[in-house]
Parts: sequence; C-alpha cells; structure tokens
Amino acid sequence: MARMSSFVAIGAAAVAGVAFFAGVAPQETQPSKAELEILFDPRLIAQNQCGRTGKYRGAYFQPSFQLALASAAQAAPSAEKERTPLWPGLGDRSYPVTTESAEAQAYFDQGFALLYGFNHWESIRAFREAQRLDPACALCYWGEAKAHGPNINARMGADAEDPALAAIGKAQALAGAASVREQALIEALALRYAREGERAELDRQYAAAMEDVHRQFPGDQDIATLFAEAQMDLSPWDYWERDYRTPKPHIAKAIAAIDGVLDANPDHAGAIHMQIHLMEASATPERAEPGADRLANLMPGAGHLVHMPGHIYFRIGRYLDSLETNVRAVAVDEDYLSKTEGSPLYRYGYYPHNVHFVMVSAQMAGDGKTALEYAHKLDALIPFEAVKTAALVQPVKVAPYYALLEFGSPEEIAAIPAAPDDLPFVKGIQHYVQGVAATYADDLAAARTHADAIAGLRDDAAMDALAADGVPAASILHLSELVLRARIDRGDGALDAARAKLEEAVKVQNGLAYTEPPYWYYPVEQTLGAVLLEAGEPEAAVAQFRAALIRHPNNAWSLYGLMKAQEAAEDATMSYTADLLAAATVNPDAISLDRL
Repeated sequence: MARMSSFVAIGAAAVAGVAFFAGVAPQETQPSKAELEILFDPRLIAQNQCGRTGKYRGAYFQPSFQLALASAAQAAPSAEKERTPLWPGLGDRSYPVTTESAEAQAYFDQGFALLYGFNHWESIRAFREAQRLDPACALCYWGEAKAHGPNINARMGADAEDPALAAIGKAQALAGAASVREQALIEALALRYAREGERAELDRQYAAAMEDVHRQFPGDQDIATLFAEAQMDLSPWDYWERDYRTPKPHIAKAIAAIDGVLDANPDHAGAIHMQIHLMEASATPERAEPGADRLANLMPGAGHLVHMPGHIYFRIGRYLDSLETNVRAVAVDEDYLSKTEGSPLYRYGYYPHNVHFVMVSAQMAGDGKTALEYAHKLDALIPFEAVKTAALVQPVKVAPYYALLEFGSPEEIAAIPAAPDDLPFVKGIQHYVQGVAATYADDLAAARTHADAIAGLRDDAAMDALAADGVPAASILHLSELVLRARIDRGDGALDAARAKLEEAVKVQNGLAYTEPPYWYYPVEQTLGAVLLEAGEPEAAVAQFRAALIRHPNNAWSLYGLMKAQEAAEDATMSYTADLLAAATVNPDAISLDRL
C-alpha cells in the first residue's frame, strides 16, 4: 500500500470558491517538479472537496433487501446450528473479563473483534460459545446484547429485541461477581434496551452513559472506542456541518475519543475503523490515511476491515490501492462464506459492497478487464426481484451498467436485460447507457429516443418513494438526461449547447448527497473539458479537467483529458501529467477522448 509516495494526483484546489493554480504559467515560470508535487498532492486536493453529507446508509444494509436476496439465492437454513470455530486472522487484542476459562476468554475476544469488524451475527455466535464455556461470565452476555443492537449501517430489528433484553438481563444478574469496569459497561448498555421507549431516546441514554464510563476509565482504549461508536450511532453517516470541516457537537466528542486511542495505540483496529467512517465524508479524509494503511494487516481475516481502507483510498485518489484492498476483501469474504452460511446482512450486504468497490476502483483506474469482471459479478448478486423489495438498492443495481458503458462492447451493452416496468429508475439508467452507446455509434436519432424516455421517467411517482428513502433518483435521472443530450449536441457539432447542458449537469452533480461508492460514476467536468477541447479552448479545458480531479483526484480518465488539453495548450507540464497517468492506470490505451 505504498503507491502514495510514488505518484501524486494533479488538480486545482478550490478554497472559498477561489480557483487555485487554474492558469498556465509562462514557460519561464513553470514550477519545478518539487513544487508540482506539493501543488498537486491528492491529499491537499481532497482537503478541499465538498459534497453533501448523506444521512441514509445504503441499500445493502436494509433488512428487506437482505431477506429478498437470501430468498432469491435459496439460502440454506440458519447457520446458528453450526459449531462456532475460532477464526484465524482476527488479531491478537484481548480484553480480559471475569472468567476462569481460557477458552471462554478466547471466544469473548473473538466476539469483541467481530464487533469491531461489523460481523455482528458471527460476533453473537462467539459470545454464545463463550457463555456455554463459562455460564457465569457476565460480560459474555453483555457482548451478545451489544451485538444485537443498532449500528451505523443497520437499525435494530424487532426480532433482535427479545434476545438483546434476555442477554443484558443475564449480564445484570451475573454482574455482582464481575469487576467494577464490567459492571459499568453492563449498566450503560442496559439503558439501550427496553420494552417501551423510542429507539432514538434509548440510544441517547446509552451514549450519555458511555460518556460517563469513558470518564471513569479514561485510559481504557476499548471503552473509548465504544463511546465514540455510541455517539456515531446517534446520527449515522451525518457527522459534519455544511462546511465539512466542523463536526457536529456529539461527533466532536467521538473524534476526540478516537484520536486519544490512536495516539496511544496506532494499531487499534476498532478505533481505525471508526476513524475512517468519521473522516471519509469530511473535507479532510486524509486524516484517516495512516490508519487505513495499517488496518488490513491488523485483522486480515475480517473481510469488512480489509475492505475499509478503500473508503479513504477512493476519496484521495488511491484507486489502485482501493482496487487491491477490495480484491483482497472479496477473497477473504468468499473464503469465510465458503465455510459458513453467514448472516443475510453479511452475505448479501457487506460482501456485495466489496465487489462494488472493486468495480468502481477499477473504473477510475481505467482497468477495464477488472471492472467488467466485477460488474458481471455484482449484477448477478442483485436480481431484479430482490431490487423491488428495497428502493435503496436501485442505485447499486445500475452501477454495473456504467462499467459496461465505459469498457464493454456494443454487444454487451445491447445484451443488458431490460428492467421491468415497476423499476422506472433502473429503466431510466438503462436508457442513459444505451443512449450514450448510440452516440458512440453516431446513431443520434436512437440517442434522442433514449433521452426522451429518461425525461418521461423523471416524473414517475416511484421517484418520490426513492427520495423518501434517501435516494435522489430524480436528480440522478436529470443528470443522466443532461449528459446524454450534451453528447447528442456534441455529435451534432452544437458545442455551445453541449457546454450549457454540461454546466447545468455539474450543478446537479454538486447537489448529490455523499455516499460510497458515489451515486454518479464520474466527474461531469471531464466531459465538459472534452467539449471545450473540441471547441478549440484548450486552456478552458485544462481548468475543467483540473476541476474533475478535485472531485475525483488522480482518476485516469481526467488525467488523460488533462494531458490532451495541456498538449493542445502547449503546456510544458503535460509530460508530468503523462507520468501521473502512467502511474494511475493499468491500461491507458483503454481511454479515449470520445469516451470522456
């Protein structure tokens, strides 16, 4: 994971709306290589990225979607009957609990590690095995109760209430023989579960209690991490004020707690996991980069933690590292799922999420072979019938179509199975992909037909349902229609009209909420730059390609466009951009101006 030191992305940072390094310096004042490396560092670019914070966590983690996929795959009966193994590769961290059984302690530690790895079902199995080995272990029941609760990716289901209450009740009954520290954890968690009461209020009570426990045991790194997570659970994926530099008040506490843990122990996997989630949507995602570089090797048997560095790598332009990390994560998960049924959440949520990340990372790096391989894999994991059960999964279903558009053959694009009529958003994106493909074939009449179809679907009532679930479907279709019509104008030679539509499309893209991978698959400024270059305005094109590199630092497509624009502008930094492109992609020949 050391590619960061071997190349830096190129782009212009925008601070308070003022363009930075937007012009081309005269030949005699061209910056040195060292100056370029400072100006074009993707970590500096990432500091100046802004996007709307998303309050809604994605489709993979919706129970209805998980159950639909399980049904579609004809999943085996619950794996609860399996003997719980001690899995390798979960690190060597131990949290001593009151038990005389070394084996119970080992299973408790596994359950705790899996809590940090967001494999809550497997965590419950470990805690239950610890209970079997030592029925008097109070914190073994606390661990099970904790794993049944809500987290930033999943609400607490109704079916989890009874086992959570039973487990925490047993922990309370056994707490008299436990340590003061264990008693504090048990009593704090007991506030989170009740037969009556609103979930949000119960979570606030738990978070407040964990703050008290954190004050009582300030040097306990795991308590600090649990406290931080409790704060994050109060507003999942909504951590920052609109400047993306100021954390919300409760999140400032979480960040301080995690910073304290990592200052004392840079290898605390749970704290690194939380830090990545805290920082990824901020204007300073690079703050989590050092931990991201360590995380995958700390718990190499936890697929989700192997994947997590990709959240930061993707934000700061380390797409090849994101690709490599997520290929590893997919392999870890496939090995795990070959040995156990796993939970629907893990098999049909976290695992496809890793596949999705491989695909989009490959797209940004211009790796068509890998992008297409994982596009087909992801598409097969999400059948149409499953998509119908959860509106939130529709943007995931269409993601492979974008990869096919970038790298697939006309035959592959034509072979995309038509979405059913009750999935109008998916149908709209299929029209976009087929329409853009038609422009590549100079069939502008067919492209117009597809654009008109998108326009007809934008006002479908289903878009309101998607919006209610946090998916800006109408905006995504608006964006797709604008880009397609701009490509049609470009094919007609109407470059001013294309430019106007693309400038509007950039504004629409700016309004999309943050999620990962993003709702839209590439920076629209990239296409605007290509149009300006074709219009004979290379300097303006350079500025747009740099803007694209602010949105997605170091992506191979925008670097290619920038290189071509600099060549036309007789910009001496073109050779430096060419070096960056060579380092950022595995196949620069897969990229061409007409596809930007």
